[in-house]
Amino acid sequence: MEVQVQRTTIISHSDPTAVSSEVPLSVFDRFTSNIHIVMLFAFVPPIASNESLIDGLKRTLVHFPALTAQLSDGREHSRRPCLVIGGEGGGALLLEAAVASNLLDHLPFEPSRHFKLLHPLTEEPEHLFQVQLNRFKCGGLVIAMTFHHQVADGQSMSTFFVAWGRAVRGLAIEKPPVFDRSLLKPRSPPKYEFPHRGFEFLPLCPNQDGLSLSERNINPSDIANIVLRYPLEYIAKLKAELNRKYTTFETLSAYLWRKITIARGLAEQEYATIRISVNGRRRLQPPLPDEFFGNVVLVALPGAKVKLLIEGGLSEAAQIVHEGIQKIDDHYFQSFIDFGAIHGDEELRPVYALEGNVLSPAVEADSWLGFEFHKVDFGGGGGRLCGFIPAWVPADGLVVFIPGLGEGGGVDVFVSLIGEHAKVLSQISHTMD
Repeated sequence: MEVQVQRTTIISHSDPTAVSSEVPLSVFDRFTSNIHIVMLFAFVPPIASNESLIDGLKRTLVHFPALTAQLSDGREHSRRPCLVIGGEGGGALLLEAAVASNLLDHLPFEPSRHFKLLHPLTEEPEHLFQVQLNRFKCGGLVIAMTFHHQVADGQSMSTFFVAWGRAVRGLAIEKPPVFDRSLLKPRSPPKYEFPHRGFEFLPLCPNQDGLSLSERNINPSDIANIVLRYPLEYIAKLKAELNRKYTTFETLSAYLWRKITIARGLAEQEYATIRISVNGRRRLQPPLPDEFFGNVVLVALPGAKVKLLIEGGLSEAAQIVHEGIQKIDDHYFQSFIDFGAIHGDEELRPVYALEGNVLSPAVEADSWLGFEFHKVDFGGGGGRLCGFIPAWVPADGLVVFIPGLGEGGGVDVFVSLIGEHAKVLSQISHTMD
């Protein structure tokens, strides 16, 4: 893939001369991984010009000041980490690039190490939000979006992306973002009932019990990324095998958890887990609006001995997944908020900070099925979204569930695994055992 960056621009704050303000990170922001997330979106022509896209982007960023902010760790002044909004510095990075090939030559999207050419660098980038507009020879477009995960979760970025599309078409934001951190208020007095130090954050004492994590690292070149496609008909067959009703995500995550465990060849007595991201917006009571901008995600950790997971079949695995997710309820989220109110001035390092790039025997499952990226419309007389995928992931054990964009719909599943395990998974990924 031949990609040539033609122009680089910094989109500054709406008023860079304004006095800066500091917004402390929430306890959810501090639990989130200190990394940039990369998403690629492909649109067939005709689609709006780069000029229209950039103009719409500038107008949209006015409503999302966190994306042009700077991140301060707060250590110099013994304060909580925060976003610095306004003032000097910050801004969003915008790259415009030309691709020598036709977009259809790369569809449907399959994971490729060449994807790194389509997005800005994510190793210690200067800006929290970056966009690269990749215009193909045919007029097609791939928009690469990278954002710092401590600023926003996937739900937040889907709100932003839909708003950007409306701005390009000259429309007002239908659902403005909500930044009111008082919605994450602790109880009075605050109290927490769960061991958040050890499960979400590293224990203060090295020998304190906590979440078991793999600190194993391998060469990133030994990692393979694949996409498995499950049409609606196949998902219906899986659900028919179950002894009760489960959601599509619960069904597929249980199914892939078993398949990945088999592909890894884990010993029968080993304890396998699946880490599932749980969106708290609708778990909290009263619920938060879907447009709440920031992070409101915690992790469920269903687990089982490998022998039970494999011999118990899909129904057993789905029940384990379902029960694990149900435990992360309003009570758990509120306990976490209260923990942040009590210990927020302390150093809080997420458990992922010590983790290597091999998650085995764990799997991490993230669902993008409920996001609204499919509603994105940049106008231009066409511009249908025809591809949607994470960039290359150099880590073992990540599974991302994505709405299928083909004629049959269904679900596409992005999987990153050690290469030899990915080969086995590809062979057994659609067997009904």
